[in-house]
Amino acid sequence: MRVEMVGKYISWPNVVGALAVIAAFVLQVVWVPPYAATWDMVDFALGVLHFDMYQMQPHFPGYPYFILGGKALHLMIGDPVQALTLFNIITYASAVVPLFLLVKRMVVPSYAVVATALIYTSSFTVLMVNQPMSEGAAIGVMWWYIWSLVAAHERSHNGYLILPLFLFSLLLGIRLSYLVLGLGILLVLYRKWKDGVMKSMEIPLYLLVAILFQLLWISGISISEGGYGSFLRLALSFTNGHFQEWGGAIGAADLSLLDRVWRLIFLNTIWVGGAAESIFLLVLLIVCGFLLRRSPVGNHDMTRLILLLMGSYFLWALFAQNVMKPRHALPLIGMALFLIAGKLFSQRHSRAVSILLTAVLLLQFYHTSTLLYKHASDIPAVYQMADYLEGADRPLVVYTWEESRVLEYLDVPFAHKKVQTYEVFATDAGYYPDREIYVTDKVVQGFKDQGVQVDGFIQVEKQFHSSELIDPVYHDLTLYKWEKPRKEEDR
Repeated sequence: MRVEMVGKYISWPNVVGALAVIAAFVLQVVWVPPYAATWDMVDFALGVLHFDMYQMQPHFPGYPYFILGGKALHLMIGDPVQALTLFNIITYASAVVPLFLLVKRMVVPSYAVVATALIYTSSFTVLMVNQPMSEGAAIGVMWWYIWSLVAAHERSHNGYLILPLFLFSLLLGIRLSYLVLGLGILLVLYRKWKDGVMKSMEIPLYLLVAILFQLLWISGISISEGGYGSFLRLALSFTNGHFQEWGGAIGAADLSLLDRVWRLIFLNTIWVGGAAESIFLLVLLIVCGFLLRRSPVGNHDMTRLILLLMGSYFLWALFAQNVMKPRHALPLIGMALFLIAGKLFSQRHSRAVSILLTAVLLLQFYHTSTLLYKHASDIPAVYQMADYLEGADRPLVVYTWEESRVLEYLDVPFAHKKVQTYEVFATDAGYYPDREIYVTDKVVQGFKDQGVQVDGFIQVEKQFHSSELIDPVYHDLTLYKWEKPRKEEDR
């Protein structure tokens, strides 16, 4: 009987899918980049070396399970950046199991593995997993969490609810911004109550258990930072900055609501997330879209659950996340691909269509492998600037925006300072009459936004470029030499 069950999954598309998953994992491990090229990456890397949220190592809420995984691997791997990335890779690779268990509920068995591979090898997702950011591990745990919700719903014994409650705690201890996915727990509780499987008085009990699981990591963080009061102060400070100053939420951004919707759906989720900026992949995805109309929808309960999670996270990403960073759309990308794959492979296809769908997977895998190699071999723009200035045989000071966090992490031998206002810059630069003054393009743009005309006092010194897909904010970096006389004339 067991042999017959295994036999129905043996097909040439599934073999191709299994090989694609294995090859992607191997390439992820082989091409682990050593770069911490953004402020957040440095926060996480420093958190592995010495955990201290007051020093932004990392920033609130501390991401304890992610840092703990990085610390464990750091015992074997000297570089904290690579330790965190490998933790992402391993956690995401484990998600193949729940992905397969979920996919096989929707598709024909002979397509179960290839459908899983289509989701797993998603080019942009794999690229983000290979960074020292918590999203990679969070996506892996997210699939375990969604599977546990489905499993708890399908089983009559309410004790199975403990698993999604625990996994949701792990998820938030890795990535707090996935909080809205907790609506899945409420949906399962409601369905069990509506079906008569759960009594009304049991619901508060399970909600209490959910809170206690969250308190496991919250208490640990609070103790390490001086108590619950300190944790609360950090939370309020972070929330204020995220929603009003630097976080890119709708209250802190200049984009209109229509612009945010456009970026989130068409740029972040479809063009970047689905096609990873590949015209060929985009065309093939459009072709697959036409095939979707001919395919039935399987497992309606699970589809409704995924749609609920997608809808709730879409609203969260739209109003409370930075839409300039496509990585914040990763849950949308993963769940959208899951629904697409589930519908595409929900019925048997002709050999020609099967070849077409397998070709989509192979092209995606090729693009994924290309991006992984590029990520590991290309030097980030801020690293290029650091190398250039380090090679300058002259005393200098460079004023930067967020790049200063990376320069601090690299322990560069030249003076560098983070500056946000022209008044502070004009005063501080006056203290260095014998040094050459440099500013980055982000600083210059900041001055212009403050109404300061600086074009007559700067000249381009050097431009640095890296991948926009890998680093959407600092992929293009221009270093300017400041020519304006300082002191009195600056004032």
